[in-house]
Order: sequence, then structure tokens, then C-alpha cells
Amino acid sequence: MTTEISQILFYFLTGLPVVALVLYGAIIVYFNKNSRGTNKNSLLTSNCESSFEPFVSVVVATHNEERIISKKIDNVLSSDYPSSKIELIFVDDSDDSTPKIILIATEKNPNIRLLRFDKRMGYSPSMLAGCKAAHGEIVVLNDAGSFIDSHAISRIVGRFQDPKIGVVTGSDVILNVGEDAGKSESLYVKLLNFLRTSETNMDSTFFIKGEATGVRKTVLEDVQDANETFDTTAGLYARQKGYKVVYDPEVKYYEYAPDSRSGTIKQKTIRAANLIKVLWRFRVVMFNRKYGKYGSFTLPFDFAVLAILPVYILFWFLCVSALTFFDVGFFVYVWAALGIAFLFLLVFSRRLLLTFIDFEYSLLKAIFQVIFVRKSYDKIEKVGSTRR
Repeated sequence: MTTEISQILFYFLTGLPVVALVLYGAIIVYFNKNSRGTNKNSLLTSNCESSFEPFVSVVVATHNEERIISKKIDNVLSSDYPSSKIELIFVDDSDDSTPKIILIATEKNPNIRLLRFDKRMGYSPSMLAGCKAAHGEIVVLNDAGSFIDSHAISRIVGRFQDPKIGVVTGSDVILNVGEDAGKSESLYVKLLNFLRTSETNMDSTFFIKGEATGVRKTVLEDVQDANETFDTTAGLYARQKGYKVVYDPEVKYYEYAPDSRSGTIKQKTIRAANLIKVLWRFRVVMFNRKYGKYGSFTLPFDFAVLAILPVYILFWFLCVSALTFFDVGFFVYVWAALGIAFLFLLVFSRRLLLTFIDFEYSLLKAIFQVIFVRKSYDKIEKVGSTRR
């Protein structure tokens, strides 16, 4: 009887997440396919060509970026969008020479502005202050450590011809793909972009990249605080106001991935902790049919992947280890199958396996820190190797 119960428990513990993930994967693949010319209503294929040229504010939060700030300024000013219709706002709380370099740039270009804080503000409060001070109809969120493509702002602006769109977010191109960590990050980006494409075609995407994201200024009018992550918060506010949040693969920016696994894990832990917190903060949107598939499907599954699945995987291994003592003969085959699968992936898809392990480990660290440590990641905690 004990062996039968242990086997039933194993099949239940294994089958439940497998069925859920298979269904989730099938839905994601279905909506991803609909972006490839088969769905005329796809948000990814809307027309972006016109003379629509509203005033745009590019907002960048900086903290001790003296090493790259000059490159950042030149990068934004090299955009093909009309220079007379762009203002570049830096929100700075540095204690190095970053603000001095920006001030020199403001003397040469009146469309560059500096908002200076003497105390450490953090990323989200800085971005919120910059957006509140923006004069543009469209606000482009940008990051000091990334380099926006020269066509990106024009592409972002063009998407806002569609009155249903409130936020447009772009795709990162990893510059150091010659390094192992860069290759791993590039694979992660491809998988994430596959998901973001599907979510966009389904309704709206949750995953927003603050390195190249456009937001209607009207979306931000009611935002009073964004303590978790400003870009994702903007997307949630936009969807609550009835706008769509879309991923556009043609809105590109370039950045360096961390040059080590420890740097990658640190970066992903920071991102995951902020995403989990902002999802919990906006939990009223989850399972709410008012927000279409975004509320009823996208957010619940994203929360499950970020906050529940990593814990469940750990729980599964602990349970199977305990059940092994009750039916050694059966579970020997289970562990053997797991070992063979692990070795197969290690030999034939090593990078995918390591990317998955790093991702799940980062999520576990993030969950632990959110629940038990209560650590805040709002301050700009950059990985040094990403600034080159």
C-alpha cells in the first residue's frame, strides 16, 4: 500500500505542473505563430510609416556613470528623429563627475537637461521625477548603460499612431556574444522575446525593457510612486487605463551582458525580485477579466513562472527524495531517467541547461530576498562589467 501511495503522489506531483506547462507552452506557441503574417490584426505588424513627429522626452537615470556618460549623450543625439523635437533629461544622484560632464553638454545643447539630487534617489524615483518634468507627448525610457539604435526613437513614436497603444518596448542586442556569459544571455533574450511576442499578440506583454521603452505622457500622470521597477509599473498603469503594451522587435538597443555567471545571477536576481514585487503590488489585475487575456492569463502565468515554479521545483525534488525511501525499486528508475536527461542536455544542449539553472537559481534567491530579507533593489545596482 505504501508503495502504491508513493507512486500516486509522484505522478500527481509530476503531472500537475507538466500539464500546466504544456498547455501554457501550446498557447504561447499559437500566439507567437500569429505574429508571422497570419494574423492581420497583430499588434506587431501595425503600420509605423508616417510624418507623425510629436515632441519626445528621453529620460535617463544616472548614478556614477562618469566612465560612459559621454558615450550615452552622443548615442541619444545620434538618433535619426528630428533633433529639434527631442529633449534629453538626465536625473542624477551621483557622487562622481557625472553631473559635471552632463552640465558641459547642456551648455552645448539646450535640449539636454539635468535634474540633480544631492541624496541617493534610486532608479524608480529618479525616472518618475524625470517623467514628471518631461515636456514631450511621448516619453522614452532609456538606461545609461545601454545604447539605443539610431532608428529606435522614430520606430517607437510611429507605433503611437495607434491610439490603443500606451507603451512600446524594445529588444536588446547583446554585444559580447563572444563570451560565454554573453552567449547565455543572448539565448535567454531570444526565449524571452519569443514570450513577449506571444503576449503582445494575445493582449499585452508584461516584460518591459526600460532601456528602450516609449510611454504616452498621459499614462504617467497618475503615477505617484514606483518603488519596484518604474518601466514595468508604467506598463501596468497603461493596461489599467485601457491601453495596450506592445513589444516591437524593431525597437533595438545594444548592451553588454555581465562577463561572469556571478554577474549574470546578480543581474537576474535584481530583475526578478523587482518583477515579483510589482506583480504582487498589482495583484488586483490578475484573474480580472476586465483586462482581457492580460489579466486572466498573462499575469497569472508570469507570476507562476517567476514566484511559484522555482519553489515547486525545489519542493518536487525534496518530495521525490523522501518518497524514494518508501519505494526504492520504482524511484531508482525515476532518478536514472533524470540522470540520463541531465547528461543528454549537458552534452547536446549545455548552454540551454546552464541558462535554465542560472535562471531558476536567480529566481529562488529573489523569492528568498523578497519574503525574508525584504531587500530593496530600487537603488541603481549595476554590474560593473556591463559598462564598457
